[in-house]
Amino acid sequence: MALEDVKAQKETVKPSRKQIPRMKYLCAILSVTASLFGPLMFGLSLGFSGQTIDTMQNTVTTTNGTHIQIGENSGLWAFQSSTEASLFGSLVTIGAMIGASAGGPITEKFGRKWTLIGISPLFVVMYVWMALAHTAWQLLVARVFVGVGVGVESFVVPTYIGEVSPIKLRGALGACNQLAVTIGVFLAYVLGLAFSSQAASVDPNADSHTFCNWRNLCWIIIIPSALLGICMFFAPETPHWLASHGRLEAAKAALSKLRDGNEDGDEYMAESKALEVAAESKVEQGGRFVDGFKSLGECKMQLFIGVMLQILQQLSGINAIIFYQTTIFQAAGLEDKKAIALSVMAVLMAFTLVSCIIMDKAGRIILLLIGAIGMCISTICMGIFFYLKDDAGNNNVGWLAIASAFVYIVTYSLGVGGIPWLIMAEIFPGNVRGLAASIATCVNWFFCFIVTMFLDSYRRAVSFSGVFWTFAGICACMIAFVVIFVPETKGKTFDQIQAYFKSKYKPH
Repeated sequence: MALEDVKAQKETVKPSRKQIPRMKYLCAILSVTASLFGPLMFGLSLGFSGQTIDTMQNTVTTTNGTHIQIGENSGLWAFQSSTEASLFGSLVTIGAMIGASAGGPITEKFGRKWTLIGISPLFVVMYVWMALAHTAWQLLVARVFVGVGVGVESFVVPTYIGEVSPIKLRGALGACNQLAVTIGVFLAYVLGLAFSSQAASVDPNADSHTFCNWRNLCWIIIIPSALLGICMFFAPETPHWLASHGRLEAAKAALSKLRDGNEDGDEYMAESKALEVAAESKVEQGGRFVDGFKSLGECKMQLFIGVMLQILQQLSGINAIIFYQTTIFQAAGLEDKKAIALSVMAVLMAFTLVSCIIMDKAGRIILLLIGAIGMCISTICMGIFFYLKDDAGNNNVGWLAIASAFVYIVTYSLGVGGIPWLIMAEIFPGNVRGLAASIATCVNWFFCFIVTMFLDSYRRAVSFSGVFWTFAGICACMIAFVVIFVPETKGKTFDQIQAYFKSKYKPH
């Protein structure tokens, strides 16, 4: 009887001794999380100038437009001309083009992991430099190098995420890249408010919240800069890169780690077979970087799709909505700049998060089309608002501007904001993925620079209504392009995606 009691007691205890089930794909999720410090730095670097530039060039004003003089000994007045300030804002795009161009050979030579580790000290050094800078040229040089880091990470991180993510989570984890960017922009704004200062001003209109202590902001940004390198040091290299460089055993070990050690599962077996093919391809082609350029000729359609999605994203109007957000909302009767900026960024973050959640359920094409259609309609309506207000003198349609702006932001966040980066990381064959993504990203930054440089001149030439109707036409072109050319990649392996292109676009 006593023995039976002991057995019964053991059976009773067994369930309570079971460990909490480990999260599936934990290593893959943690690896992706480590890489997200890259796009977080992307967002922080882009958002930095928007929050600090007025202080840096001594152009802070009251709500009624009265200039507030910064303290001459504050150490925060950096630029003596609007040209220097404009360069500080735009040089990051020049640096990003350089980084995206140079990053392709670097990531193919040294791997995705070590490329991201390498740009971490670059960010750290540049933000230390900016925090200690005392001349305009020092800040401008640092801004270029920050842009280089942003350009490199902006294609390496999507590529890394695509190559380490399991098929079922590739969409959701890939969309987290854009989510991290929006969080970075939001943090830059919030930190700018947190580090507000009177800046030794004796102006009666100045108080402790008037100016932004951008030097303190630089010191804080060093933290995520360093965390990028520290966290990526413990993350695995992507199996695809290892296999394509002849390190098949290391590739399979990394894959096993990323797939929870389940080497008997169908997913692992299929991916393992793909790694063997990649390793064999490396042996046959010699693995030279120049062979990557030759291989690009075999994936012209993928390159066309990847590049065009990046161009259409930049020409779809997002820069105009962000650049003119204060003008739009003030024209609609709203005056609080801080509330406007916070509301726009909050909506961007919220619906980018929604995109992450539904990406692998809805698919890429549906979300791209919803985004492009919503953006097309909202830019048409925005053009109508400015036409009625400026050309017809109707001042009672402010609601139309507010509704159009938020519909645009919501639909952009759901699709066009993040999916071009995700598809870029999915459609290219492994032997040219880094190089092709580098080219597409360089094109993205080039068009970002063009739009930023000429947007205001174009607005003066055709009016606000003409600007937004132009963007509406481009969004309509995006709808047609997605329907005709872009394949659905949801739930497909890289091999299945390449098989689709080989069958649909056979060489003649």
